[in-house]
Amino acid sequence: MSDDKGMEDTDDSLGVSEDEEMELDEVDELDELDEQDEVVPVVVQETGAYLVIGQGDFSMSQANRGADDPGDNTLCEPQCVAVFGDMLFVSDRGNHRVVIWEQFPEENGEPSSLVLGQEDFADCLENRGMTTTLDEMTSGLGDESLDGFTISKSEEDTLSQPAGIAVIDGKLYVVDSGNHRVLRWSGIPSEDGEAPSLVLGQDNFDDNEANRRGFVGSGSLFFPMGIHSGDDQHVAVADKDNHRVLIWNKIPFSDGWNADISLGQKGMDERWPNQGDFDNVGQDTLSFPTGVHFDAEGERVIVVDQGNNRVLIWNSIPRETGVAADVVIGQKDFFNREPNRGNGHHRPSADGFYFPTEVAFGKAGLFISDTGNNRVLYWKELPTENGQPADLVIGQATFTENGVNRGLDEASNCTLNDPYGLLLIDVEEEEEEFRGVPMPEDDDEDTSLTATDGESAEEEEPQPKFKLFICDRGNSRIVVWEELPYPKEEKEEEEFEELVVEDENLLIGDDEEEDDFFEEEEEETPPGELPSA
Repeated sequence: MSDDKGMEDTDDSLGVSEDEEMELDEVDELDELDEQDEVVPVVVQETGAYLVIGQGDFSMSQANRGADDPGDNTLCEPQCVAVFGDMLFVSDRGNHRVVIWEQFPEENGEPSSLVLGQEDFADCLENRGMTTTLDEMTSGLGDESLDGFTISKSEEDTLSQPAGIAVIDGKLYVVDSGNHRVLRWSGIPSEDGEAPSLVLGQDNFDDNEANRRGFVGSGSLFFPMGIHSGDDQHVAVADKDNHRVLIWNKIPFSDGWNADISLGQKGMDERWPNQGDFDNVGQDTLSFPTGVHFDAEGERVIVVDQGNNRVLIWNSIPRETGVAADVVIGQKDFFNREPNRGNGHHRPSADGFYFPTEVAFGKAGLFISDTGNNRVLYWKELPTENGQPADLVIGQATFTENGVNRGLDEASNCTLNDPYGLLLIDVEEEEEEFRGVPMPEDDDEDTSLTATDGESAEEEEPQPKFKLFICDRGNSRIVVWEELPYPKEEKEEEEFEELVVEDENLLIGDDEEEDDFFEEEEEETPPGELPSA
């Protein structure tokens, strides 16, 4: 009793009771645990585009940056993009113009240098605001219901909803979709508003009716969209509303030059979707094709068949009209056409499309803009089997999502809204120089990875070096990617799996050479080296 009393007196003299002391001890222990267990969260930066054109930054998405009139650094629903040397060309559909950068942009939102289709950068009217009435243009056609109907009138230096764009054999080609024609300049334009020198799809620069006043043929066009060459000799055009792709085997020499081959139709004078039976899709039919790519190296033709929610591949360039395709992706076979492979508009997957629009193919792989799903799908190699699923998705976090800008309040460098035109540039390693990272010097030091450090450089799958331009139409911008957005988590898991265990029966924490450690430590070790455990 006396001892206990003494203890109590001692505690009281310090001003701390036994219960309070226990509480303080518990608090101290919790603080120590918090300090030990406190982990700084690691924020993994998602791979996205590195450059934006047409907006000041990646969060901006308004047409012409919210202004009433365009400028030299704004875009409105850009449709397609092309490059030639250091020059960049963009068909600015909503502003009825083509804008040109004479030097490739290096910073976000850089202004362009030239404009075609308008007198200056502040103008944006279709065909510069000129109109005409149909009774002046359709005399003799017998359609009295169209008399007096006002439409936009074209001239040689005007544009209406420009779409596909390409530089072929050193000459600029622009698909003037709203005027149902393709324009060609004699070289690369060097002045604002410069007029082209040749027109396809029309007899002259003043006519702009579909199919040359209603007569479908090998030289007529109806809302054409995509254009591509691949070898500076063949010219392929996706003639969307004629439900076909036209191919010129040689560079056209004069206005209205006739095409040589038609894909999607049995004859040059036919133009109906899926050859007249809308739901009877087949191996040789098309419905509203919007994009075309000619792989000159493999002589393969790739066509985006938008109305049938699929992409068709010809393994060799067709030599005659009506040739059937060899491979289909986006559908399980050639006889289906429903969105997202029949799963519906809101259920995307890795092997389905919803209104695809454009295609780009090169050494880096195959890219297809899946517009209705607000994404771009990627294949490492050109598919060889029907319905082959994509390897990666750009613009969405997973294959099963398709929200505009991922459902976020604003755009970012990882989101897309109504993507359309694509351009792929394969970058050679010697040109890239590993983006300024110094390479190891050739000396006696071995810089290769060991087995315990992970896979060696030869075993790792090399990432393609490229630049991918995406016309992010709904965000009125072009975003440029140079790295594939592989999930970072997968790479971390692979690194963890690389742990090497010499004895599978040895428990983690046991050290069978524990006794040898100190013996080895006593041995002499060379200067600069640590004794091995």
